[in-house]
Amino acid sequence: MKWLEKLQTIDRRIIYLILALSVILPLLFPIGFPVDISENTQTVYDQIEKLPQGSVVLLSYDWDAASAPELYPQAEALTKHILAKKHKLVAMALWNQGATFADKVHNAIAPEVNATYGVDYVNLGYRPGQAVVLNSLARNIHTTFPEDVARTRTSTIPMMKDIVDINDIDLIISLSAGDPGLRTYIEQIGAQYPVTISGGVTAVSVPGMLPYLQSGDLVGLLGGMSGAAEYEVLIDRPGLGLGGMDAQSVTHLTIIAFILIGNIAYLAVGRKKK
Repeated sequence: MKWLEKLQTIDRRIIYLILALSVILPLLFPIGFPVDISENTQTVYDQIEKLPQGSVVLLSYDWDAASAPELYPQAEALTKHILAKKHKLVAMALWNQGATFADKVHNAIAPEVNATYGVDYVNLGYRPGQAVVLNSLARNIHTTFPEDVARTRTSTIPMMKDIVDINDIDLIISLSAGDPGLRTYIEQIGAQYPVTISGGVTAVSVPGMLPYLQSGDLVGLLGGMSGAAEYEVLIDRPGLGLGGMDAQSVTHLTIIAFILIGNIAYLAVGRKKK
């Protein structure tokens, strides 16, 4: 069959184009493949759900651009949930690019829930020092972060007047691509203070966090893009997580289809020549 012979000589640029479309289109127009909610994702969701209105959640951006495809969707989903529940959101970063991503997330989510900066949420920015920063923050947040990311005195920000030390924090969530990050919070804060710690990590980091989940030092965990997609389902807000999972699924199916078609064409043409 001539069409099978043509498949053997198809221009590779056409294959690349089809693969590119299989990635781009699901991101722009999510298909909505079924997503099963893991126990760890459900636990993170439940922690925020059960907090009394007005509770304080510290969300730490401990990652950079390399991990943004997995952790940025997690940050958007968590921020939407926290602000929609009328909790107070304190964002900070142990990585120097984290504060920029926090601003980006706030700019995207705050208008959706009519949240006001300084009243409902704040971005304290980045401070170097790793474990030293956390130990200092636990004792006095205003001393550790005297100014927010916009150089406004922390003590003059309305929502921060009653948020002074670790005792004023009800839940800590670290979105972490490595150290310093979630592990640092568990070791420096969780080991000394009675505050609940949850988190989100890249998919490759999930196995390293399992011992902390089993010991109870870590309560709930979002794992990679799949964790973000699961959380988006829970809050009924399709976003980059679900779009990314759809793109992965469609791309995998496209590659499998190319492999099958290529092998069928090869076998059919080979038999014909014999």
